[in-house]
Amino acid sequence: MVNHKEDKALLLDETAIHLTPEEGYDGFEGWGTSLVWWTNILGQWSDTERLDEVLDLIFDREQGLGLNIVRYNIGGGEDPGIVNNTLRPGGDIPGFQPSENSWDWEADAGQRKVLLGALARGVNIAEAFSNSPPYWMTVSGSVTGAADGGNNLKEEYYDAFADYLTEVVKEYKERYGVTFRTLNPLNEPASGWWRKGNIQEGSHFSLDKQMEILQKVASSLKSKGLTATGVSAPDENSVDETLEMLEGYDADTIESISQINTHTYNGSSLAEVRDFAKENGKHLWMSEFGTGGSGPHDHQDMSSVMELAERIIFDLRMLQPAAWVYWQAIEDEGANNNWGFIHSDFSGGESYEITKQYYAMANFSRFILPGSRILPTDDGRSVAAYLEEKQQLTVVVRNEQAEKELIYDLTPFEFEVSTAKVYRTTAAGNLKEGEAELRRNGVKLTVPQQSITTLVISGIQLKK
Repeated sequence: MVNHKEDKALLLDETAIHLTPEEGYDGFEGWGTSLVWWTNILGQWSDTERLDEVLDLIFDREQGLGLNIVRYNIGGGEDPGIVNNTLRPGGDIPGFQPSENSWDWEADAGQRKVLLGALARGVNIAEAFSNSPPYWMTVSGSVTGAADGGNNLKEEYYDAFADYLTEVVKEYKERYGVTFRTLNPLNEPASGWWRKGNIQEGSHFSLDKQMEILQKVASSLKSKGLTATGVSAPDENSVDETLEMLEGYDADTIESISQINTHTYNGSSLAEVRDFAKENGKHLWMSEFGTGGSGPHDHQDMSSVMELAERIIFDLRMLQPAAWVYWQAIEDEGANNNWGFIHSDFSGGESYEITKQYYAMANFSRFILPGSRILPTDDGRSVAAYLEEKQQLTVVVRNEQAEKELIYDLTPFEFEVSTAKVYRTTAAGNLKEGEAELRRNGVKLTVPQQSITTLVISGIQLKK
């Protein structure tokens, strides 16, 4: 069947890297970003053409990263009468219930504009989540957290908070035709850093209070006929905290959630969280990670590139999530750090700069497509994906070491093509396109120092 121009085989010795399709997992849904806080700023730009450029860069598959998942933040809304508002630029997300028994459905116009623009560009999965209840439901009177870092939702408002979140879900479905597939009332709830005067919305929930609000949200969705929206949890900062909360939930709480969300900033229990999800029949997302590297503010910073690639590869190999979601795609230039794919000054102006991290993300999101089967390799620095409907095999490898040549064993596959596309991001280039010659049993790939290299083979099939 194979008919290469040079029908030669590679020597597959002990250094060859093997793809193991039988050990992979199906159902990869894609890549995403949260919409808080950047959309609160950019969504209000008067230069709509410039905003369209940015949205194309993030969500359009042909012109940009092709992110197909968004996490919409249902804002709590800070007390408008507070003397010293400590929330960061963009962080003061308007709430829809500025006071008890009062609703403002025109609130949050910026984030809503971006949400609808993202959906128009091909985003097909949306999740809603909350960082804090409305200020008037809180113990401290502020969406930034309790004075002591403890529970901040008043006892008498658990039903009201569940009603608030589900009313937003209902309004978006009825008014805008947006169905949130999941709703999470929590964000890093076990953490103790949500204290009054914080620079962002946040709310601690102890284990028992997490169970209470999760069950009430599930019940509220059901009572309103919002059956297309499930409950996700717990979105802890650490996979270890995620496992601890999950193992602490009672049977009714586990039954009330359809999806497990975890952040992977910290912790080592990836396999344990993965197994918990499988054993309990729950969907699993890596719902938040972001990095700024270790260097000074520099749009060409490579340390953040290598950290991003390391995290993605490790998560896909070990956690095996159905989706991988970055924190916020656009960061504040004024924060003077290297987080995010694009930078824009949140304090004024309507311009933006693309960072090196943007291209690093593209090495993954443009080529590992929704519907792929994720394939582990026996090399910890690479991950592969196979999309049967397009007969496309993608391999992404990071290399922080000296330049080297790698040989990938392709014997589980059959193909007639003789070349593959290669895309490299290095300090000197962004997604620089090249080719690799295929041999009948494998491919030799050069990976430069401090690089991410993506190999894309089209017209390739798994052997039966």
